[in-house]
Amino acid sequence: MKSNQWLSVFAGSVAILVALVVVDELEPQPASITHQQKVYPPVSVIEVTPSSYQSTLRLLGLTMARWPLKIRSSTSAKLQWLDESIEPGRLVKKGQVLAKLDPSAINASIAQAFSHLKHAELELQRARHEQTVAIKMLNPSTRSPFARREPQLLAARAHLTHTKQAYLSAKKLLEEAVITAPFNAVVTQRHISPGEWIEAGQVMFELAASDSMNVELPISDMHWQQVQAALTKPSIQVESRSRHQWSAKVRYISPEMDKQTRQREVVLSVEDPYQVSPRLYPNQQVDVVIRLGIQDNVVSVPLSAMTRDGYVWTLDNKDRLRKESVVLIEQGEHRLHVRFQQNSETARRVVRYPLLSMLPGKQVAPLLPSGDALKREPME
Repeated sequence: MKSNQWLSVFAGSVAILVALVVVDELEPQPASITHQQKVYPPVSVIEVTPSSYQSTLRLLGLTMARWPLKIRSSTSAKLQWLDESIEPGRLVKKGQVLAKLDPSAINASIAQAFSHLKHAELELQRARHEQTVAIKMLNPSTRSPFARREPQLLAARAHLTHTKQAYLSAKKLLEEAVITAPFNAVVTQRHISPGEWIEAGQVMFELAASDSMNVELPISDMHWQQVQAALTKPSIQVESRSRHQWSAKVRYISPEMDKQTRQREVVLSVEDPYQVSPRLYPNQQVDVVIRLGIQDNVVSVPLSAMTRDGYVWTLDNKDRLRKESVVLIEQGEHRLHVRFQQNSETARRVVRYPLLSMLPGKQVAPLLPSGDALKREPME
């Protein structure tokens, strides 16, 4: 009987122990606390380092012919001879004969003027003789200037002077019947044909100086401070639309500003523009590239990095946005060369595509140009 009681007690104890183990296993475990990392808006950035830069300024200029000249006929005559090789674009030397007029009518005028000259000389000698005779015959106390033949003598001298000038003028017309180039030039237009009758004052040729060409360069106040110092020892290139270049130098700086645009004007000179190939022609727009010298602490950023109001967004060492002012040194086709006004010698991370919604101090997630996020420790 006693053994049965002990078995019952032992079985009950085992059952209680099993129940405690099952309850302990079934008890829910406390959940572990995890920290979720904050998500910041991604921003594409580039890293820039300041360095020295040879800056240039590109402006728009207009080529103008130097000494444009219209050669007109000084007399009416038939064209006797014409150099038929003279066409627009032809280079001519100083003194080169371009055409000749028929001198027949001019020679007749010269002969007539010479005849008048000799008659005037004869009249003057007659007046002098008559004056000598009159002075001897008249009473010295009663004779008048007219009686002494003084006005007659003055008139004879004036007439002789007039006939001399007419004779010289006729000879000058004979010289001008041979049309020559007044300086080394390029022919821009030819208005006459062989055998043509030329009227006095008619334009025969249009020329321009071939040894140099002017380039008119208007400069605004914004660029004048940069250009003014560079013009003392300039290194200037004139570039056409086809990317051909010519060296240029300063001819003069206009002392007055344009009344409408309020811009200053610098006139450049390009030497021998017609002697090289391709030629530089007048009345065309060109780019003028002026070297401004070496600039310190300059960084290169994409065109998209600068806002409309002229600022650049950067990141500080905690990936927070900041808006900084810069000085524009040079603008290229795809990039800007700028200098930061504060701490210009410090390297920076520049935002490539700034947005209107950006605020200074806002936390962002910077992205490398490849698109990978820069790994940073999560901010507390």
